[in-house]
Amino acid sequence: MHSLTDDEQALVTKCMAKVGSESPQECLLMPYTEFERTTGLDPQTARHAWTVLSQLVYTWEPNCIRASIHTEQWITTGCDQIDALLGNGIRVPSVVEVVGESASGKTQLCLQLAISAQLPRAPQEPYGHVVYVCTEGAFPAQRLATMADARASHMNDPAMSSTQVMCRIQVAELDDMETMFHALSYKLPALLSTGDVRLVVIDSIAAHLRFDMEGTEPHEFYKQRSSRLMQLGARLKQWAHEYKCAIVCVNQVKDVFGMQTSLPVDGDSAEGEFKMIRGSKAPALGAVWASVVNARVMLHQRRSMAPNVTHDAEPEVPSHLLRTRRWIENVFSPWAPPAQCEVTLNDHGFTAL
Repeated sequence: MHSLTDDEQALVTKCMAKVGSESPQECLLMPYTEFERTTGLDPQTARHAWTVLSQLVYTWEPNCIRASIHTEQWITTGCDQIDALLGNGIRVPSVVEVVGESASGKTQLCLQLAISAQLPRAPQEPYGHVVYVCTEGAFPAQRLATMADARASHMNDPAMSSTQVMCRIQVAELDDMETMFHALSYKLPALLSTGDVRLVVIDSIAAHLRFDMEGTEPHEFYKQRSSRLMQLGARLKQWAHEYKCAIVCVNQVKDVFGMQTSLPVDGDSAEGEFKMIRGSKAPALGAVWASVVNARVMLHQRRSMAPNVTHDAEPEVPSHLLRTRRWIENVFSPWAPPAQCEVTLNDHGFTAL
């Protein structure tokens, strides 16, 4: 409640008497011009009185104080350059999509975040917990152990050793679509309600949703899938905000097809052919899922010549002369502009070059 000086209290009492109201709220129900005319105050005094009445009804100052002390929370990737690319890391709360083709490093990035999310946000705070949902095979525990031990050695923090890190990760391996939706709809909120979970990883959201269910017409399947995706997306956003956590969903990619026109031969007209566009990939699950997530991070990879190898334009290059180059792209996000950076993958995870 806004504390009034004696002069302000007298002004409020006078205004309420002139208007014939019993509360400041009733004074604010009338238009300002009518308030100024009814009270008979000069414009400057009337404006001040209106401001004082508004502060009594709408507690702006406490709200401003709360806003000023509110600090945004982020989950770091462990690399400053990648964090800067994403805005400051992974925003809490938010629903973020990580998308890329097979072997591009989607799971590696998720494991990297699962380790970072456990770090205390302040010196006196406890270590956080993570929920990791696997829908494509077993949880990669060995890779996580390697990354955790490398991070613990670098930070000189025994509490971030692989044994301690694994103890703070709840793993669920879900083999079909119905089990996945049931677990995410009912079991996940129970885990989040403990207040210890800072990150949820669903690896991947697309595994059980890309193909038609047996015995279901294609158009009916996609209709049902869109409906369930919207329901699930709404719940994930609600839980992220309610329980103050980040939810990272891994998505797969699909090939992009388009019409390609061939050159005319012997005076014939050019012919168009609907075929796959080489090198073009798009996230699976379509526009429905894209409207659900807050941000999209895409991983790219390409085999190219090693920098110290020259090539004389031969059509085939021996595989031992090639290396895999990787990029992380911020496709869309409310917190950072679209951008990308080249990265390398080591024991710590992704690191910018």
